[in-house]
Amino acid sequence: MLFDEIKKIAPPLSAFLEKVSPELKSEEVAIRKPKGIPRSIRFVGKCYLFQYRNPVGKGTPDLPYFHLFPMAINLEQRSNTMLGLNPFYLPPELRVDFIENLLSRLDGDIENEDSRSKITYKMIAKYRRSMRHAFPCIKQYRHNLMGAVAIEMKPSLWRKFYLGDVSKKFETFFRGGSVRTVWSDSKRESIEQGRDRRKKS
Repeated sequence: MLFDEIKKIAPPLSAFLEKVSPELKSEEVAIRKPKGIPRSIRFVGKCYLFQYRNPVGKGTPDLPYFHLFPMAINLEQRSNTMLGLNPFYLPPELRVDFIENLLSRLDGDIENEDSRSKITYKMIAKYRRSMRHAFPCIKQYRHNLMGAVAIEMKPSLWRKFYLGDVSKKFETFFRGGSVRTVWSDSKRESIEQGRDRRKKS
């Protein structure tokens, strides 16, 4: 039922989601239109899965690779873009603690569909050293390139999708560079962010 509903408006996303998690139920997610995600603070910290096929600047030095199916936590909703945090840019050994940190900062119970992460871009920038692993994950997504729908993923699904067997399928959908290259670059950026903070203190 869930996949049939998504398939009507976003066939590639429906096929991908059915492939990675065929047991997913309608009550575990909400279907949104990217441009319709409210700019209200209540939606900052929510998590969205969508298809992102043709990012501006792909293949250039500024964007040598990208993730075809981001599952990004909304840090800031702007008029034409969403600033998102996509943890798949982190290697698994760093991603575990990162996700647990996000879940420990929910504003409600993990099973509550209205719960969201309290981590914001301002917080990441302020606590640069302790939040250094967030920087490689921060990406800006244009609404008009996010496809017809974005699937809102409840916090109760985050461990399964970011850390479980499902995550291995997500990791194969980087384009323009291998996942090993992505993770190597992310480690390097995390180290640099930590060093920058120490220099300023």
